[in-house]
This record gives sequence, C-alpha cells and structure tokens, in this order.
Amino acid sequence: MELLKCELFPRPPLQEQSAIVEYIEKQTNNITRTAEATRREIALLRELRTRLIADVVTGKLDVREVAERLPDEDEEPEPLDEAEDDSAGEELADDIDPVPEEAEA
Repeated sequence: MELLKCELFPRPPLQEQSAIVEYIEKQTNNITRTAEATRREIALLRELRTRLIADVVTGKLDVREVAERLPDEDEEPEPLDEAEDDSAGEELADDIDPVPEEAEA
C-alpha cells in the first residue's frame, strides 16, 4: 500500500471528469428506464396470461373454434434465431413464472 502512495496517476482535468460522469449517468439512466419499461411489460403480460387462463377455465372465453385452426402438434416448431446468446435466455428463464397445472390441461 505504501508503494501506491508514492506513485502518480494521470487523470483528466476536472471539466473532462465532469463530462465523463455526466455521459455515464445519462447512459445508465437510459438503460434503467428501458429495464423498468421491460419489467412493466412483463408484468402486464403475466396479468393478461392469468386472465386468459381464468377466462378459458371458467368458460367465459370459448377457444374451441381457435383450437380447431391450430396446426398439428407433430409439426416441428421454427428454430429460434441462432444469433441469440444462450446466456440471455437463462436470465429470462429465471424471471418466468411456472405455468399453473390447470393451464397445462
């Protein structure tokens, strides 16, 4: 630690330091706003999913006609974009609620 006290470290002038701090704060604020908006959208989608499941289970929403138009299950789903990072999917998987049993039936 004593060795570091003797060393000189270059640093930009105070005005440039302030500009750097302002830029970083602006960028992180943009990221924070985007993350908050994404969380709100996820919450709304969860609420919609819950409502749709409840409406189908209680019979308020008739899905028989739509179900007839669904493709056969033996068709292979389209592959996801291979450019997506696998680690991003893992982060999202932690944020998804499990599907209730009555929705699986």
